[in-house]
Amino acid sequence: MEKILIVDQDEINLLVIEMVLKEIGYDVATITSFENCINELSSKQYELLLLGLDVSQENSFKLVEKIRANPDISEVKIIFLVSNNVKVDIANAYRLGALDFIKKPTLPEEIIQKVRDAIRKKKKDTILVVDDEPANLLTFNNLLGIGYNVKTASSGREALDMIREKRPDLLLLDLHMPEMDGFQVMNYLSEIDECENLPVIVVTADDDLDTAAELFQAGAMDYLSKPLVMQIAIQRIRRIIELTHLQRDLKAEVKQKNKELMLTNKRLQSLSDQTIFALAVAIDAKDSYTNGHSRRVAQYAREIAKRMGKTLSEQKDIFNVALLHDVGKIAIPEGIIDKPGKLTPVEYEIIKSHTTRGYDILKTISVMPMLYIGARWHHERFDGNGYPDGKKGTEIPEIARIICVADCYDAMSSDRSYRKALPQETVRGEIENGLGTQFDPEIGRIMLEMIDEDTEYKMRSKVDR
Repeated sequence: MEKILIVDQDEINLLVIEMVLKEIGYDVATITSFENCINELSSKQYELLLLGLDVSQENSFKLVEKIRANPDISEVKIIFLVSNNVKVDIANAYRLGALDFIKKPTLPEEIIQKVRDAIRKKKKDTILVVDDEPANLLTFNNLLGIGYNVKTASSGREALDMIREKRPDLLLLDLHMPEMDGFQVMNYLSEIDECENLPVIVVTADDDLDTAAELFQAGAMDYLSKPLVMQIAIQRIRRIIELTHLQRDLKAEVKQKNKELMLTNKRLQSLSDQTIFALAVAIDAKDSYTNGHSRRVAQYAREIAKRMGKTLSEQKDIFNVALLHDVGKIAIPEGIIDKPGKLTPVEYEIIKSHTTRGYDILKTISVMPMLYIGARWHHERFDGNGYPDGKKGTEIPEIARIICVADCYDAMSSDRSYRKALPQETVRGEIENGLGTQFDPEIGRIMLEMIDEDTEYKMRSKVDR
């Protein structure tokens, strides 16, 4: 069982990633202190380090430099955990041997894929650098030496001899060299077993279109212009290597059975659902009086969607969006959330901010781009007098209009810190009175139908997944 260490000061992020990775069988440890990282790595044989990248990046990079300087732990694989607002020093990160980056927040699919790719990488890719200038060879060795197994050759003939002995994963080839230039080297590659498709990146000071066309015709996959911009150089090198790996993986993947792919996708979707559900539980735990609120609202919203004729897929999406409609309350002080008395104007404004805070948390999750809709707009009113944006009528996304009715029903039919649950007839009357003002009339009428069918007022106590 592979051991993974997660080091990050974001405790919620630690919890989510730990849960995802433990679910699929990894042995995971977490710490929040950079100072304890090296001791922890030295105490056990960790395969992979997921390391939070601080805003300045200085502390994280210094830590990695210490790790690389320690022979006992220097070979540990590293993925950086990066906040969405941090612009990463890509060249420095890759120079230190970073394998990848995981943006925060993200869903399990991306976490699992990147961790699996890192774990599966059992050896460093070999890059053969060919250049007749020793200074250029030294530059590439310093830049790539931690992340890759770098071999060097000072001439085309020496490079071909090395390739015949052992095929590298990529050839970084200077174009203009004495005796044998880059074009001649590429021409000879086709005569070497298993090297006709060896990826080649040519380094040249020639930047005219004719030379570029000739390079691609000769078999180069890309070229780098002198003087080199290292951020661009390292990105292109990684892109070509990753592309060749992807091509190999795709050939292997097409041999897998459709049933296996379906089971894998189902498991990943299950993990996404579990992550969303776990966040919903964390939200509800902020206030014991509203425990289960997110799940009940999601359940009511799904039923409304069903009665509106939505597909099963649409119903599931609405359920997930509704589960996280109050995620912004994680950032609201508990003393305000569970205050038994009337809120002050300042406290009320803080409570209202949970809509925009929730939006900020969820807007970067591109795998499920609708998640933020419920968080931001579930307190908008049909007449335009809601918040935070004062949207009106159908300007309010339909999902948010559904959640608004479901949320208000649960708020009135549940015990709160400041009052007991309202009688069902009072709840029904409030929703009926709000048709066309607070609520979308059509959606509100569906909620009234559900209330009328619930003759024993039991809908509010049924919570499932």
